[in-house]
Order: sequence, then structure tokens, then C-alpha cells
Amino acid sequence: MLFNVFRWGRKGVTTCACSPEWPGLVTELDGQRLTGVPKPEGNATLVSYLGLKAHCTGCGAQYPHGWAVLGRD
Repeated sequence: MLFNVFRWGRKGVTTCACSPEWPGLVTELDGQRLTGVPKPEGNATLVSYLGLKAHCTGCGAQYPHGWAVLGRD
């Protein structure tokens, strides 16, 4: 049990197991799947405001970098 106390504060490293890495990004909002695209300068306003998380379409890993919903900013 003491081991779990120390793990609570750690964040897991997110890696994509697909080849090539990150073949596509998806998120879910109100039961609908939305396509995501990488955004080098950080998360889009909509993503930050709604607290959306992007996942790999292949392995399901959570995307650790900035992204935006395709067609919206």
C-alpha cells in the first residue's frame, strides 16, 4: 500500500505503440468521435476550454502534445 502512495504523484509516460507513431488522433464529445490534428504551438482554445484529451486511433495511447479538433480552432 505504501508503494501506491508514492505512485499517485507521478505521471505516466505516454508512448504510441503504432508504426508509424500517431497515425491519427481522435477524441469523444457528447458521444461523437471527433478527429484531431497535432498543433505545435499548444492546445487549441476549444480543447483547453472543454478539457478534451486526444487518443491514438491505433493503440489508444493519450496524445501528450498540443492538438486541435480538425476544422475548428
